[in-house]
Amino acid sequence: MNAGKLDAAVHPGGPAVPGGALRQGWSLVTVLLVAAVFMEAVFAGAMLSGAGWARPVHALTAALLVAATTAAGLVSLVTLRRVAHGPRLGLTLLALAAALFLQAALGALTAKGANLTWVHVPLGVALVGLAALAAAGARRLGGTDM
Repeated sequence: MNAGKLDAAVHPGGPAVPGGALRQGWSLVTVLLVAAVFMEAVFAGAMLSGAGWARPVHALTAALLVAATTAAGLVSLVTLRRVAHGPRLGLTLLALAAALFLQAALGALTAKGANLTWVHVPLGVALVGLAALAAAGARRLGGTDM
């Protein structure tokens, strides 16, 4: 049978949803984003410890995270619009992208001498939680639970 190949579940009133493969793919994307956000904190710690290599790595990773999260959010909004919990995942990823952009802007201003570390550090902690929320949302894709 092809059921194992497609791993699809039919939901009343909706299209067929490739549950397992879809959840697995988006779970991988979101877990990678969680890991990247966490690594930003590691690079920040290295930078605060005086490691010269950490500042450019921290800045580069921040830019890549904003771009990757924005792309993931837009792709998920388009491709998951008819999947249960898909739009919510897309909006969560776009909210994460906006928060990452704000975080990067605060970091750039702090690097130029603005006294914003008191906002930048706790927002970084909150970003790990928001990224984890996106990962949890990816695990609900295609499911019927709210």
